[in-house]
Amino acid sequence: AFHDDPWATEESEETRGLGVSDIRQQQTRVMDEQDRGLDVLSTVIARQKQLGQAIGDEVDLQNELIDDIQTGVTKTDARLLKETRHVKLVDKKSANCGMIVVIVLLLIAIVVVACIPSK
Repeated sequence: AFHDDPWATEESEETRGLGVSDIRQQQTRVMDEQDRGLDVLSTVIARQKQLGQAIGDEVDLQNELIDDIQTGVTKTDARLLKETRHVKLVDKKSANCGMIVVIVLLLIAIVVVACIPSK
């Protein structure tokens, strides 16, 4: 048990009755345990760093893929707009062509009717 006062003059119960060499051995054991704990913590932190770097690399790759997809969508959108204009133009021309055919057929019908002798 640690005291609130780090400069306490009373001896703790953990060290009461122990000699100097016993106290040093106890301190050595505590420091060894702390070193092992720090080694484990260091290993965990190194693994977390590797995972963080791998996640960062994956995010970079995904961003590149998204950029490629976005470029493809932009190109497709532009082609779609161009083809839509082309279809509208063809539709307009076919409507005009249909009217010309109707006019020609009506003209032929008028000529035929005019050429038939009436009784």
